[in-house]
Amino acid sequence: MGDLATKRGIELPLPVGCGLVFYHLDRSIRIDDVRVGRNGAAPQSVSQFAQLSANAVVNNLNAKFDVWILPFVNVYAIVGYIWNQSETTIDVALPPLTPSGPTRTKRMTVPTEMEGTVGGIGITVAGGYGPFFMTFDSNGAQADLGFDDRFKAVVTSFRGGWNGKAGARPLRIWANVTDWNTDATASGTVPDPDGGSLSFEVDQGPAYSWTYGVGSQYAPTRHIEFATDTGFDGHGGWYLALVPVFRF
Repeated sequence: MGDLATKRGIELPLPVGCGLVFYHLDRSIRIDDVRVGRNGAAPQSVSQFAQLSANAVVNNLNAKFDVWILPFVNVYAIVGYIWNQSETTIDVALPPLTPSGPTRTKRMTVPTEMEGTVGGIGITVAGGYGPFFMTFDSNGAQADLGFDDRFKAVVTSFRGGWNGKAGARPLRIWANVTDWNTDATASGTVPDPDGGSLSFEVDQGPAYSWTYGVGSQYAPTRHIEFATDTGFDGHGGWYLALVPVFRF
């Protein structure tokens, strides 16, 4: 169906692309429940004794392979590595020092670092009228960060913008809205300092799952594309993505 577009003077991208995707993500994490069990016992909730919250900084580098199977449908696969640094704040309720005294609280901050592999697949559907376009993109991925279960995520984006040229080469500028559906349960088993083992389950996800931002893509040649994309959640969270691609 590419001839239908080229006959109208539209320069379509070459069908196959190989590139890199780097993104930096900084956001607050919501922790809904924490369950702990000792020496094989079923984990029980401890959230009534402690309130937890976290901030995560993620750096991710992926190799990306994509194919335009129709002029308006692109499918792709990614595989890469992820680095995650988190800072968890724990507010613990302590009993009063005297029977009539006030309830006490203690705050602790625990830094953690994790890294591991990530992979996924996705699809982009595009359409437009005149110089304006809209796209829908959805991808599913899972990351192995050393827990019993892999983290799974579905990221869905809507983009709308202008498709034009800078000089003689294609330039696209857009606004974006993205839903980061990364709710997951982290589970595992660690040694108990007092002997035995402790199993844990942590229900967590982004405190604010929607981001809003802008992006652009420029193709200096038929074989090279470079895109940037950024967004903010309105509560201090943000991301930046850099995507160089070679097409053939």
